[in-house]
Amino acid sequence: MEQSVSIEEAKPTVTKRNNICSWLQRIVNIDDVPNQIHYYAGFIIGTSALQIFIHLLTYINIFWNGRPFRFTLSYLFIFFVPCMRPTSDVSCGSLIRNTTCDYDNRLKHICFSFMYPHQLWRFFSGALFHMVWYHLLTNISKQLLYGILLERKYGSVRVAILYWLSNISASLSFMLKNGKRAGMGASGSIYGLMIFFVMDRLVAIQEKTERRLFVLLQIFLLVILPNAPTMIIISILKFPVGHSAHFGGGLVGFLLGVGILGCHLPWINHQCRYGIIHKYIAFSLLFIYFLTTLTIFFVNDAPNVSYILI
Repeated sequence: MEQSVSIEEAKPTVTKRNNICSWLQRIVNIDDVPNQIHYYAGFIIGTSALQIFIHLLTYINIFWNGRPFRFTLSYLFIFFVPCMRPTSDVSCGSLIRNTTCDYDNRLKHICFSFMYPHQLWRFFSGALFHMVWYHLLTNISKQLLYGILLERKYGSVRVAILYWLSNISASLSFMLKNGKRAGMGASGSIYGLMIFFVMDRLVAIQEKTERRLFVLLQIFLLVILPNAPTMIIISILKFPVGHSAHFGGGLVGFLLGVGILGCHLPWINHQCRYGIIHKYIAFSLLFIYFLTTLTIFFVNDAPNVSYILI
């Protein structure tokens, strides 16, 4: 007599680790439609690798033109108005007391004579240079966080335009406010990425009303939580921070967010009727902003600094 054999299918065991990984994947998922096509995040990863490589060069223990190599790099990369615009006042002032000197020759030595004073590459190179590890790691971590998520969704071209326009805006806003000071770092570009990311999430709240609480949780965990410790540390240790650069980069992120993504009204459940008008207004304001700031920058003389700050 044949006996029937029953085989019980083993149920997959769900571990706590798998639950955590699945939850983290949901948090960093900004897809608004199922099976959305993802692009490669080559631009952000490549830019971050270049910034790390340039920072490693500062540890080369050699002298170049009579100064340590890391200072040579900083003099060549950072944005500094007297290196980019000519000044009508070439008096020495209090640059070196009780010493005969020429202010213009001193600036040529600081800025290098090559293309002085029209070194406009500094609009871009300042974002590639960081003087200390803390500054580099803080910027790189946020840059990878927002940049990879946005580049996988919107592609390298859009993110590259957003990144460098935010950087130029950050450089302009910083130099127009602090013409006698030098600056460096990619925080302006990162603020542009971060604000654009927030705008993207606001659109998700508008279109996916059933996920509003989850999207708000994403904004808290990916925007507010990572930036809070940095702000606290900066306020306690009183690190010099170019808030004007952050404003310039964030402004471009906001205007491009409206221009590309359209209407951002989370409390409206349907598609905004005047979204196309908002886009035209945003791009018009962005054009007027760059036209105004670039005109002010190039028309005015570089400020006469009584001592070199770099």
